[in-house]
Amino acid sequence: MPAVSLSQSLLLPELRLLKVRFPRHSGLIELHVEKTSEHEVCPRCATCCTAVYDRRWATVRDAPLRNKHVVMRIRKRRFSCRPCRKPFTEPVRGIRKGARSTERYRKMLLWACETYADLKAVRQHFRCSAGYLYNTLYAELERRQRMLRRDWPSIVGIDEHFFKRDHKTGFRQFVTMVVDYKGRRLLELVEGKTKGVLTYALAHIEGRDNVRYVVLDMSDTFKSFAKDFFPNAQLVADKFHVLR
Repeated sequence: MPAVSLSQSLLLPELRLLKVRFPRHSGLIELHVEKTSEHEVCPRCATCCTAVYDRRWATVRDAPLRNKHVVMRIRKRRFSCRPCRKPFTEPVRGIRKGARSTERYRKMLLWACETYADLKAVRQHFRCSAGYLYNTLYAELERRQRMLRRDWPSIVGIDEHFFKRDHKTGFRQFVTMVVDYKGRRLLELVEGKTKGVLTYALAHIEGRDNVRYVVLDMSDTFKSFAKDFFPNAQLVADKFHVLR
């Protein structure tokens, strides 16, 4: 593979490799890069700008390469916008605004959290702090959840399930399972079964007016919740609970 093609496959889009450094006794690969675009669009007024105000270096983490930690030193340009009379820094695709790591680094960190035995091993392997690791993990899980999240289906099933027993009081604690009855998949799992807890935990899902049927047991709590939460739905008693 030619050297140009190899460098482009390792870098982010629109970046050009300036030089590579291998600091001694650090286990790092330091890539000095810059963006190759001829112009940028102002994020405030959407004006195409070509006048460069100044240049600054930004350091971001990138995905490891053959057990070597990769650091990108990006020579970013600041463009001058005449209509706004203010400068702005050019964005880099693959790096969020204000972030100090690339998107592929964050995805690899999430993969490691799901694959490694514990988070301590992940933190040691990627040389990151515990706070950064947890913040990145929760942010990536939330992003994945938003991608998988859908509106309410037409038929919803609600049922309780025994979760654990409180050692102090001796009472049994339950979780409420909300399922896509027709698609046969779990939608949400809520700790508790009271009306207030269910309303608060499920309020973020849009499209509750689309629900036409709610299949549930004959619990007064679930019936009261379903009537208020799904105004256009008919309540259907679950066959298992009726026969039991």
